[in-house]
Amino acid sequence: MESFVNQLAARPQRSIILLSLLLLLGGNWALPLTDRDEARFGEASREMLQRGDYVVPWFNGAWRFDKPVLIYWCQAASYKIFGVDAFAARLPTVLFTTATALLLVRWGRKIADARTGFVAGAMYVTALHVALLGRMATADMAMIFFFTLAAWGGWELTRPVNGARRKWWLAFYGVLAFGFLAKGPVAWLPLGGMALGRALEKGSFRLPLAETTLGVALAVGLVALWGGPALAQTGGKFWTVGMGEHVLNRSVGAINGHGSNDALKNLALMPLYFLTFFASYFPWSMAVPRAFLKWWPERQRDELGRYLLLQAAVVFVVFSLVKTKLPHYTLPAFPLVSLWLARRVGAEIDFPPWFGKRLAAMTVFVLVLTLVGFPALKSQLLTENLWRAAQPHVRPGTKVGCFGYTEPSLVWRFRSVVTNKVTLGGVEAAKDFLTNAPPFIIVLPTDSLSKMPDTNGLRLSVHGLNLVNFKDLKLTAIVRDAD
Repeated sequence: MESFVNQLAARPQRSIILLSLLLLLGGNWALPLTDRDEARFGEASREMLQRGDYVVPWFNGAWRFDKPVLIYWCQAASYKIFGVDAFAARLPTVLFTTATALLLVRWGRKIADARTGFVAGAMYVTALHVALLGRMATADMAMIFFFTLAAWGGWELTRPVNGARRKWWLAFYGVLAFGFLAKGPVAWLPLGGMALGRALEKGSFRLPLAETTLGVALAVGLVALWGGPALAQTGGKFWTVGMGEHVLNRSVGAINGHGSNDALKNLALMPLYFLTFFASYFPWSMAVPRAFLKWWPERQRDELGRYLLLQAAVVFVVFSLVKTKLPHYTLPAFPLVSLWLARRVGAEIDFPPWFGKRLAAMTVFVLVLTLVGFPALKSQLLTENLWRAAQPHVRPGTKVGCFGYTEPSLVWRFRSVVTNKVTLGGVEAAKDFLTNAPPFIIVLPTDSLSKMPDTNGLRLSVHGLNLVNFKDLKLTAIVRDAD
């Protein structure tokens, strides 16, 4: 096992690229885009191509303000090359995840050696939550890549003596701009970590106010190259809705059932991320407490270690204070924890067999899950079962209405053929949709059919798993073709 680990570490970049692509590409062609975020991102990127509007994303014929534009650009480019499907929608995420692991290889090799870099990259990409989310067609992994690069740039930029300071200054603030375009202001947390480090360790952190102010202005200016046209095109709504609803409201209120507005509940939820960390970062999380206890007495001699943990702690503390809580919010800390942990445990005598066994086990687990589990899951999904039944009856001019079950995956599936938007709404709104002239398809929960005044037409009934609430539901599609 030791020789195997050493062989991989001898060529760390190639090993990490092969490991990451092996784990993250597997099964992506088999599993359709899932509800809700994947389908929204995938469809918005397709509509970007259809409309030729590369400034403001649209979903199902309406503006989408949920995230800035970068991931839509990346997915649209992937569609151009590989065609519009789930694999192409997920490919940018896979590449960003792989690129983050490569950053850890380069950073680890710079501060220690090739094995430290390889171990950090491998720990990151095989951590349970990264191995799953690192393939999903969302904006998270793009933001994490720029977050990690900014954390590295921030370390180099704050060194009292650095001959390449101008290069790192340009890189750091440029990366902040790209991070914002990926997922908004969360990508700027490394700047907060740097400021906190300066306050705690003035002698070893160089962060001049004038230079920092100029850098932030540069980052804001770069963001404005897209943000200005986006605000002009939407009458300012990209800011008021995108920042107001999707950033500020998530911070101070519960969104879509996540988090709580009750003060006592929020207080009780404060330690949540410190508990979910052990599942999300499994199996490497099991080594963190012991490594931390051994490191603590030596912390004054490890300036980089303090910086890595400080930046990771900023992520955990900020999202512990945010009322809306989702397990993946703390994933930006994982690359930094991986590099810190690789430096701590990599030199231990029993490290190669300990690391090799866990790396092999996680690799096998992920491959079985994606190559066997994903195809099996596809046949159980409600939207997929409905689409298989309805697809032969869908034409470009078909009007489609989905009522009572309005998941974005339906929009993603039906708009792969139809040219008009998919009508979504509650069951009562279905009565108005039935007054449309054929051809049309109306989708309803099967137990709602009795509420409809007219259900003539071809009936297609299916059942399957709704991934949003993990419930088995029954749907019926009524097809009426033109006479």
